[in-house]
Amino acid sequence: MQDIVIGNLTFRIEHRTFGGDRGPAIRVFGEVEGRDVQLLRFDCFESDPHYHYDPTDKNVMFHLDRLTMVDPLEFSLSQIAGNAKAMIEKAGFAGVAADVDQAELSTRAGEIRQLVLAGSS
Repeated sequence: MQDIVIGNLTFRIEHRTFGGDRGPAIRVFGEVEGRDVQLLRFDCFESDPHYHYDPTDKNVMFHLDRLTMVDPLEFSLSQIAGNAKAMIEKAGFAGVAADVDQAELSTRAGEIRQLVLAGSS
């Protein structure tokens, strides 16, 4: 497991095996009322890639269509680079979202990619 801090967010990269499926996971954490809270999670699994809004409490999950979306890692990184602020707000964490620097995330998403790929080799 490796972490990278970008602005007010911590991205925790790990490899997960769950229910016979496996792949890299990108967990997005932020501080909420003094606690480290998981805001989003991208499970880039081989068979059933998906992502979660507020995975610890509400756990709203969306499955990705493997027919139309070939690379779950690239999808996840594009969401982080372009939509993380909006996704964090949708997950119910408007206070954290207000301080997200989307431009910095866009610039540094490649660093997250490098950590994921380093952990997969």
